[in-house]
Amino acid sequence: MNKKSFTKAGVAALASAVLLAGCSKINPDATLITINPGDGTKDTITLGYGNFAARYQQAFTDQMLLGYYGEDMWQSDQFSQAGSTLEQETKGTIIDNIEECYLAKSHASDYDIKLSDDQEKAIKKAAKKFMSDNSKETIEVLGATEEYVEKYLEDRTYLILVSDAAKKVADKDITEEQCWNRTFSYVLFDTTGKTDESGAVVEYTDDEIAEFKKQAEELSKSKDFDADVEKLEKTAQKFSYLKGEKEDQSMDMGIINAAEKLSEGEVSSVIEVEGVGFYVIRLDSDHDKDASQREREKLQQDAFNELMDTWKEAVVFKVDDKQWEKVKFDTLFKAVEKPEDKKDETSEESTEDTQEVDTEESTEDTTEEESAEDNTDSAEDSDSESEAE
Repeated sequence: MNKKSFTKAGVAALASAVLLAGCSKINPDATLITINPGDGTKDTITLGYGNFAARYQQAFTDQMLLGYYGEDMWQSDQFSQAGSTLEQETKGTIIDNIEECYLAKSHASDYDIKLSDDQEKAIKKAAKKFMSDNSKETIEVLGATEEYVEKYLEDRTYLILVSDAAKKVADKDITEEQCWNRTFSYVLFDTTGKTDESGAVVEYTDDEIAEFKKQAEELSKSKDFDADVEKLEKTAQKFSYLKGEKEDQSMDMGIINAAEKLSEGEVSSVIEVEGVGFYVIRLDSDHDKDASQREREKLQQDAFNELMDTWKEAVVFKVDDKQWEKVKFDTLFKAVEKPEDKKDETSEESTEDTQEVDTEESTEDTTEEESAEDNTDSAEDSDSESEAE
């Protein structure tokens, strides 16, 4: 694989607006997506635009994960339970995103949304900066054009604005009870076994399990929960749940049911979960405002997702799979090395003709990213909104 340097300034420029993609080995004018809105008209998305969006996303992800997963990352299926490669997963996400941006822009008038002159100027400025901040070679590999970048920024901005507006409408129907979260701290005295020097799991003896139960009982009578947890050399974890919850995917309901009986600040008796161990919990907050707000935002997002699904049902998107197959992540992108980093290069790195990724600074450019596929989009969303405003 060839490696092309991708400047951090270019990443920042795009991240602070919106992204696009293109490739020099494809026909950029070929039709990638044919759109039938159901009103007798027809619209299209070009392969050049889709390619740029995909390659930019790839470049963005390369700088975060390539150092961890290696050059075969994109052809690996370790990121997917469906057996598809990371390249296939990412390209699928790109298609979904393009379609959602199209739908959001189509429904912008439903919320009286139109970009202001200042927003349009900001988008043009960001596009010019992206083109000037990256080398001619990098721009060519990305298939980037100023027109593509402007369109992507505009589309992403509309998606943000329409999403925010739709969530505000949905919020009117969300009650406080639907969001009410309680938070407790818990300590687990794990009885599932310990790992020996060879890596094998060894079961605890009856005496050891009895000692764990004794420690848990002592903690349940604690007057200073945090101090006693520290004395036991344990770590208390926090967990928030919906008040009155009847089912939970990540916490045993026996523990949640016990939490429901506690007053704020109260410590539970020992809760035994078969096959796991002994729990002791303390209710930290009967009404956790931060957790409740996160629950509200989740419900708002759920409502917008349902609305987007409704919009999708009214429009037919047809992707030309043969054209889309021509977009391949066969060129890797790495962050440009700072001059001072060159002093640390080893002879082995020089032989490989690679450039070390400045992980710390690259992370600063992409701090919002939590995953290679989903979280890059959300980071770009928030940055693009601030750029366009």
